[in-house]
Amino acid sequence: MINNSKPFNTFTWLQVHAMSPLDRDTLTTQYNVPNELINYAVDPYESARVEHDADMLLVIFDVVTPTSTIATTEPVGLLINKKQDIFITFTRNETSYVNTYIEQIIAHFTEEKGQDVPVTELMITTMNVLASKFQLAILEINRRRNPIQREIRITKQAQGKIDELMDLQTDLIYLLNSLHTDFDLLGVLARQTVIELDAHQVETVEDVRVELNQAIDTGELAQLVTNQVADSYNTLANSNLNWTMKLLTVFTIILTIPNIVSGFYGQNVVKLPFAGENDSWVITLGIVVVLMLITIWLMWRSGFLKK
Repeated sequence: MINNSKPFNTFTWLQVHAMSPLDRDTLTTQYNVPNELINYAVDPYESARVEHDADMLLVIFDVVTPTSTIATTEPVGLLINKKQDIFITFTRNETSYVNTYIEQIIAHFTEEKGQDVPVTELMITTMNVLASKFQLAILEINRRRNPIQREIRITKQAQGKIDELMDLQTDLIYLLNSLHTDFDLLGVLARQTVIELDAHQVETVEDVRVELNQAIDTGELAQLVTNQVADSYNTLANSNLNWTMKLLTVFTIILTIPNIVSGFYGQNVVKLPFAGENDSWVITLGIVVVLMLITIWLMWRSGFLKK
């Protein structure tokens, strides 16, 4: 589906959402958009970067998509032509909110400036707004991690919380990867020569890079803390497992003593000590108890029973 609007006199905005074959034909025949650029723009697995030919510039920018079934981030295609009179956005259901942000930016420009705005400025401002959402996503991960961390501290059986922690680790991997690729593409955008950027626009691009770099620092710190929590739980789980194995070993050794004593006295051997006494069974029980107590004392003395 293609929605056509003209927010300013300087350019036309085409909102290409969930592109159909008919939409592709319209773009290629009426607006001369190359099929190669269209393929890049609509691919949900495309990495963030800048692509261009002689007349078109395509920016593939990763945005936060918490409702996506593919990943925590997905690409959005932003395309402008060399004449700067066409602006095309390529979105899907998970990234359709980008158009809402663009509409809000247009309304802000109209209210604040009251004049036509170059399409390049609209595109760069859009990327600036979208970049700020990464910081919010990382802060949300930190907010979700804190109760998980507290729950792990007080609960022995915390497998469900560990699964949630693994989900946060996965989200951070996708977020940081997208942040790095977005950061790199903005550097390429500032240097490209297809669409000339003025000094103010170049400065805005650098501001967006600073925003992304701050989000990268925050994300790497969140990833470090999250990984540390997971490692600490693994260490605690291994310690508990070692203690459990120690206890099982102690029980095995102690419970082996009665079998040894009773088995020895159960043999048909003549003249065993105390074998002929009327209370021999009491004596053998006493031997068992004494040997068990000596074994426990030796283990305690050697520090084996310390956790």
